[in-house]
Amino acid sequence: MVMKRIILLASILFCASSCSDLLDLQPYGAVSTESFYKTAEDAEKAVTAAYKSFQLLDGQNAWNTRAGYTPMGDITCADAQAHPDLVCYYQIQQSIVRSNSEQILMLYQRCYKALRLANIGLEKIPAIEMDETLKNRYMGELYFIRGFWLFRLGYMFGTAPLVTKTLDLSELNIPNSVREIEKDASKSVNNYKIVKSDLFDQAEKDFKQALQSGLADKNSGELMGRIDNATVKAYLVQIYLYEHRWEEAKTELEDIMSYGYELLPNYADLFCGLYDNNAESIFEIQFTALNQKETDSFGTVLNAPNGEGYVAGGGWGWTRPTPDLEREYEEGDPRLVCTMFRTGIDDFYGQVFEDKVNGTGLGTRKWCISNDGGVTVDQVSWYNSCNYALIRYAEVLLWYAEVMNELGYQATAAKYVNKVRARTATTPNPNTVNVTEVREMPPIPSDLSYEDMFWAIVHERRVELAMEGKFGWDLRRWGITEQVLLDPNRWQNEVTPGYFKYDEDKDVIFPIPLLEIERSGDVLKQNYGYEQ
Repeated sequence: MVMKRIILLASILFCASSCSDLLDLQPYGAVSTESFYKTAEDAEKAVTAAYKSFQLLDGQNAWNTRAGYTPMGDITCADAQAHPDLVCYYQIQQSIVRSNSEQILMLYQRCYKALRLANIGLEKIPAIEMDETLKNRYMGELYFIRGFWLFRLGYMFGTAPLVTKTLDLSELNIPNSVREIEKDASKSVNNYKIVKSDLFDQAEKDFKQALQSGLADKNSGELMGRIDNATVKAYLVQIYLYEHRWEEAKTELEDIMSYGYELLPNYADLFCGLYDNNAESIFEIQFTALNQKETDSFGTVLNAPNGEGYVAGGGWGWTRPTPDLEREYEEGDPRLVCTMFRTGIDDFYGQVFEDKVNGTGLGTRKWCISNDGGVTVDQVSWYNSCNYALIRYAEVLLWYAEVMNELGYQATAAKYVNKVRARTATTPNPNTVNVTEVREMPPIPSDLSYEDMFWAIVHERRVELAMEGKFGWDLRRWGITEQVLLDPNRWQNEVTPGYFKYDEDKDVIFPIPLLEIERSGDVLKQNYGYEQ
């Protein structure tokens, strides 16, 4: 069954048992945990429920549209500016967010909602009598899903509690997990290393368990969109990068590169919704539309420029590219116009961008899905069927370049950066009115020093993955956030001197939500530097 169909399955209602005879009566129409988890179909539904957590990454459907994990990676750097209505985004961007922020609470709680769904499946499915090969695959997928959310908690919240089972009320007050870092004083870049993280350690265990579960190296056919070994290894690599385990990262990346992925010739095709599950996509969140089962993507409305009328719903423009990001592109790089609209220059099916809400002068083109562009769009709810790629092959190539640079192989690093840059030769300008000149980006030299190569990789990641929720976390992982954001030449600092207030000792992770600390009876402690 194709992954686009798994999301059509009915949602599961989990009901807690009670000691009261009255409350123990089975509600009409509900399914209890005692009567569920009996068949292979039940197992499939449990896994489907866990997969659903991915669809809600950026607030689509029932979990509120505001939390948005992807924008966090853009607003935590200088690349994106939030819609004026989103005061909480500005607080996070400036590093003045407080622990009572509703935004922080939503980001935190969703991780644990997703962990509960994964943990229920991991606990219940082993006892089901069913085909063992299928059972092992389901378990592997659930181990990955749990590891995914533990990893996310690890780099966003650092010392959040480690939860690897379903909990009853007497077990909810869990202390902080352990997180330790060190800075390499001999290096001025990529010198920030996580030496101990309970959350990362468990995520690594879960990813390795998933790799022992009989998943395919690279899914195809009916399994497209499900977790495979390439996806698992891509997340395992990210832990290794945080922990500077370069040789282990190299091994996993070479495995992924042997699986047959390739870059799409036209960069714009990655974001138009017409090439879902393409040859470059490693891990893609699956969406469908017009089925009334809350499996649709709201990402186009959230990202499309506010007030321009490009998409169903008009576009909300919750994050807008900044002039700082625009400056990063080399002259003629087609990725610039494929990523953003510039006022009075770029158009969408002939309609020139005007920046009608007086934003940054720029709008997001990625995932801007036309009402009649061939993608299924619900004109009433404004949802559509466009998938969203969390990991694509270009990022794997740039990770490999980073690893080879750290291992001292600068010429090899340059080779893999240049593979990504070479795609600019086959990417046309998507405009139809002002078709400005674009050109192939020249290869970077192979004899750069370690530090010069590092900054070449920083540049390439920033422009290749712009507005995809990556660069803010990159800066933190590399230990260069203060160096970059506190530069007075950043666009935001030019407009408002001292706009960024980032403190590396505190702001590399978010605060633990105050509500969760209070609920724990102060068993849970606040992250360093934040008010209790």
